[in-house]
Amino acid sequence: MNREQNRFAGRYERLDIVILILACVLVFFALGDRALRGAEGRWAEITREMLLTGDYFHPTINGEPYFDKPMVTYWFIAAIAIVTGALNELVVRLPSAIAGVAAVWATLRFGRRLWSPAVGRIAAMILMTSYGLISQSRMAAADTENLTTVMLAILWYWSRRNKLNFTTFLVLYLIVFAGSLCKGPVAAVVTAIGILPDAIAGKRWKTFLRPESIFALAIGLALYFAPFIWSSKTNPASYTSSGLALVWQENIQRFFSPFDHKAPIYTYIHSVPMLILPWAPLFIAALIAGVKYFTRLDKNAHWLIKAIVLIFVFFTLSGSRRSYYILPIIPFCALLIAVILARMKEFSPSCIIPLGFNIQKGILFGAAALELVIFLVFLIVPPRSAGVSLAGICLVGIFVALSAIAAALVTSRAAHRLTVQPEEKAFLPLAAVAFVVMGGFFCVQQNTLEAYRSEDQFISGIQSATAWIPPDRIALMYKGGEIDAKMVFYLGKSAPVTLLRYKDNYADEQDPDKRDIMSFLQSDRLGALIAQVRFVAGLPAELSRLLPAEPTFEEKPLPFESKPSRQERWGAWLLNSQNTTPAIGD
Repeated sequence: MNREQNRFAGRYERLDIVILILACVLVFFALGDRALRGAEGRWAEITREMLLTGDYFHPTINGEPYFDKPMVTYWFIAAIAIVTGALNELVVRLPSAIAGVAAVWATLRFGRRLWSPAVGRIAAMILMTSYGLISQSRMAAADTENLTTVMLAILWYWSRRNKLNFTTFLVLYLIVFAGSLCKGPVAAVVTAIGILPDAIAGKRWKTFLRPESIFALAIGLALYFAPFIWSSKTNPASYTSSGLALVWQENIQRFFSPFDHKAPIYTYIHSVPMLILPWAPLFIAALIAGVKYFTRLDKNAHWLIKAIVLIFVFFTLSGSRRSYYILPIIPFCALLIAVILARMKEFSPSCIIPLGFNIQKGILFGAAALELVIFLVFLIVPPRSAGVSLAGICLVGIFVALSAIAAALVTSRAAHRLTVQPEEKAFLPLAAVAFVVMGGFFCVQQNTLEAYRSEDQFISGIQSATAWIPPDRIALMYKGGEIDAKMVFYLGKSAPVTLLRYKDNYADEQDPDKRDIMSFLQSDRLGALIAQVRFVAGLPAELSRLLPAEPTFEEKPLPFESKPSRQERWGAWLLNSQNTTPAIGD
């Protein structure tokens, strides 16, 4: 390698490091600033109860078994909590954030290995700025870990595909089954689907039937089943949930005979472009070009397209569908875009890629311009509530828009110093705009909007008001089969709180759920009822008259929220507070 090649090789490596640093910024910046949302409460509360009881093999929510997901993601959170001495929003989300950066790294290395450094970098930049990866990496869940283990396993396979010995198989199976302990066997299945086209094309599938592969598979399966077996063998008498039974129910049964999440069969046709936003125009153009010019592509690109098709078909054939289930396909889509962009000249005079590139450019710069438009709208349209100041939102919008334009100009000027590939030079300014726009939204604007919500104040209020109330005198009202775990987490009690089931219609006076509510409200002991406003509004008159006319604490609605959304906000009603005062020291 001559001096010029050494110089550019050094720049390439530095640019790789910059990409990984920027990925860290996107997933770690202000990660713990927002309150827990939705399913995040399950990861937080299960881990809190594990730390409280010291039992890490029997997950519970409010003392009741909850084994719907394997335990490794809870263990990751617990390990961080033990090291840091805290369990909060940041700690709960850290495993997903770390997995997000690892996914970007794996995609970067994968693109370099199979094609070129430019392909690896473009794919990594697309993945790290995609809606699917950023949103899931900044959330307490197991979906990013699932995606990452698939990419790590496939990267390992391709790096060792010509050396398929016991070590190769052992590491491969350990990766996929460790990933399966995060979200379920889908990690192993998607990895197998991804490997299948190459294994068949290269006639390597026979090696997977050799004794060394079967022995390594047995070790991997033992790793996977060990926590479930130990959990079953050490079940307390009161623990009625079976991890293996729920693995069957949540994965096998849900695939063939779903009991919920029955989205239409065409769900993933629009979910994939949504998850890869803002890069949907380039993805659609790359997919069309990849199919149209399939014979011009190299064998590795053939494998990539086949893997994308097979993964898409697998998730589509599943009876249970949700938009984010197909998240593991996104790195493959990012790689396809990068491969097609890097070979753009070979498809001349086709206008597919140039058209997609121009549309992509218009959308990204249009998103930056939209920030300024929103600013102007806020200046013209007066706020609907004097309690909400729009100055912060406007200033952030201006900052994001100007930063995006500045990033594009600076990157465009510096591109010739960073790379020698013309396609990569053209792509870097778009990546810079995507980084600023997506980072501005997820890292700054979401947190700015969070400041106008009253959820934090509500949580702080109920925490202080219920600090001396026994857990059995704190009632959490729920509807259906699942309680709001985040409320249990924020209450932070050392014993389960009381659960009251709300129904739209209570059968009669002897309805057990109605009797439970009546008994709780009629007690003369200090207590608190925490429920969504719509639940209390729908209670029968004989129950609602036992409550104060207005909640002691209530989430305040935002001016632009709809009436149904306001009804879903939470309230806390203190009961008999005039009769009881806390003892000194409580």
